[in-house]
Amino acid sequence: MKAPFQFAELSPKDFPRTFSVLERAVADRVAPGFVAGLWTQAKPDLYRAAALGVRGWQPPEQASKPMSPDTIFDLSSVSKIYGTATLIALLVEQERLKWNTSLQEIFPNYPYREIELRHLLSHTAGFVAWEPLFEKLRERFPGQRLEDVSVEDRQRVARELVFNIVPEVPIETRALYSDISFLLLGFVIEEVTGLPLDRAVPELLWKPMGIERSYYSRVTASPAIQKNENVAPTEVSGWRGGLLQGQVHDDNTWAMGGYAGHSGAFGDTRDLLFFAKQLMNGYLSLRIRDEMWTRMDWPLGCERTLGWDTPSQTESRLGDLMSRRSVGHWGFTGTSLWIDRDREIAVTLLSNRVHPTRDNNLMRAFRPVFHDALMSDFSRV
Repeated sequence: MKAPFQFAELSPKDFPRTFSVLERAVADRVAPGFVAGLWTQAKPDLYRAAALGVRGWQPPEQASKPMSPDTIFDLSSVSKIYGTATLIALLVEQERLKWNTSLQEIFPNYPYREIELRHLLSHTAGFVAWEPLFEKLRERFPGQRLEDVSVEDRQRVARELVFNIVPEVPIETRALYSDISFLLLGFVIEEVTGLPLDRAVPELLWKPMGIERSYYSRVTASPAIQKNENVAPTEVSGWRGGLLQGQVHDDNTWAMGGYAGHSGAFGDTRDLLFFAKQLMNGYLSLRIRDEMWTRMDWPLGCERTLGWDTPSQTESRLGDLMSRRSVGHWGFTGTSLWIDRDREIAVTLLSNRVHPTRDNNLMRAFRPVFHDALMSDFSRV
């Protein structure tokens, strides 16, 4: 029988610098609160976490709810590795796909025959970062609230819109971080598995891996109706109808019905650290995992692997103390997961820095401070 994944408090006594920078960040309103988590291969069946601050500031009752280690977060772009990229890797391992499978092999009418899965995963396909698909979807359903349109119809139109996006530059000429690439990867998963993405990831990846609490949340009502008190709130959105709490923050994912290849997953610290543990301990074969985590060497300056980010060689948001072989991802809402392959540890920092508005940009400067503090404490434990 497998040992359970046990929880222990991340101790201020053992991690004084970490607690100090987190307390200061709460006081400086970097975010309403944080959940920091740590897993190490030295104690593989144990994860540690600390929660500081509150769930939110608006409305006032949110400030009476403290963050806790089991608070659920909108993971935003961490969904790219937590769901999409890793499921693609699993399908490659199962020989249902190859890294160099072209989109035309899956979608014969797709217009750009040179684009392969490896280009999409490494953000070298040449697509722009973002398109206002939510606006285009609203235009396609005039006089209707998108929440009242079936998710299937929204997904169908979204796929048509994404297929018509023209790459900005030729493949492998520049690394351009792009949600568009991961939207296409989400459609690939659906085509190959025959399942909508919000079923494919839980059924084919998370549940076999042992993760049962993470989920995607389909958007079928206004935020005032579709609410989850266990989730840290994100933005107060006037045009969407109020406080987003359990409804996906990303506007394009919202318009598509709540799930997409680039965003939409909800989860907590335990789930993310267990995911990291499983990847470090053979859930994928060593060959596929190493291929997934090997930085692309072309075009020059690319800092991506097949789906994952790596520390920047110039000004890294990861700080200076995690190894250069670390892999992970950031999320726009204030989330992150990073795995230091050399030290065999995983670190999460989960927050809702977009509450009550995305105009709060203090998180970018805080991230390297946090990671350096945690790594400094960890080296002395």
